[in-house]
Amino acid sequence: METLESLPKYIAFVSLILCSSLNLFLQAQWTAPGSLEGETREQYEQRMEWWEESRLGMFVCWGPVSLTGKEIGWARGGERNSWNGKGDVPVEIYDNLYRHLMPTHFDAREWVQTALDAGCRYMIFLVKHHDGFCLFDTEYSDYKSTGALALWQRDVFRDIADACHVMGLKLVVYFSLPDWHDTNAFTENHNKFIETIHGQVREIATNYGKIDGLWFDLGRVYDKETGEWRHDPEDWGSEEIFRMLHELQPGIVVNNRTNLEGDFGTPEQRLGGFEKEKYWEACVTLGTQWAWKPQDAIKSFRNVVYLLVQEAGCLQRVR
Repeated sequence: METLESLPKYIAFVSLILCSSLNLFLQAQWTAPGSLEGETREQYEQRMEWWEESRLGMFVCWGPVSLTGKEIGWARGGERNSWNGKGDVPVEIYDNLYRHLMPTHFDAREWVQTALDAGCRYMIFLVKHHDGFCLFDTEYSDYKSTGALALWQRDVFRDIADACHVMGLKLVVYFSLPDWHDTNAFTENHNKFIETIHGQVREIATNYGKIDGLWFDLGRVYDKETGEWRHDPEDWGSEEIFRMLHELQPGIVVNNRTNLEGDFGTPEQRLGGFEKEKYWEACVTLGTQWAWKPQDAIKSFRNVVYLLVQEAGCLQRVR
């Protein structure tokens, strides 16, 4: 096989995840850098052990937007309550795509088997992007795959979680902090929005069995009054989220996009550099966008192997 273009197209899009893990330098220099407060160096490394050994994961970004071939979240028109700019799909069209989604050939076990066959040891599955659409059954929104107006009445994440658990693939959840569909976010009712995202994270951590990791996104916020970016964990109640996750899912790992340190960095569309004190995970798409795109330029087999070799060269143990 010379290229990866023969990968099944029913996976709306799969991206390559590369784990880089480096042991921390000196015990004398240790200050707990992770998401669990008060953790020792040994405890942190023990919690990160499975992640360090996994090396390769599959990132699946998928949803009603796949009907358009446009980029997930970013293609949505209308105002962005935490960001600047607008997408090119009118909001009245984008927000109603879920009324037309009926993927009759969806097979969660087949997706998980594809990941396992590729040598992946975990899957990052998107349950909510910036557009706010939920691929899980949440009580906090009707804009979901199980909603009354959804053509496909399916708790997609339930199927994925069950398949991962049965087939032995570690499960990490992608959850976007912003929600451009939520009318309370960054208004005088922002506290209600905080309650919503905290409630949804609690649902994910409570209702779907073992969750090995949480992959949050887009923690920084564009202040439209000042024209500046801010990185404030209070925008999301991030400290409370971390405490809740560790209470409900002991041993969970959490990334660094909540405006708190987290357990690992997330260089995007590039490899991380040498790092003696922190773990990192490079998230690199096989094509040019995160969601499925018709006639996309898929990386060749040769290019993917080269990327993996480069990544392996970054892995050095420092004692």
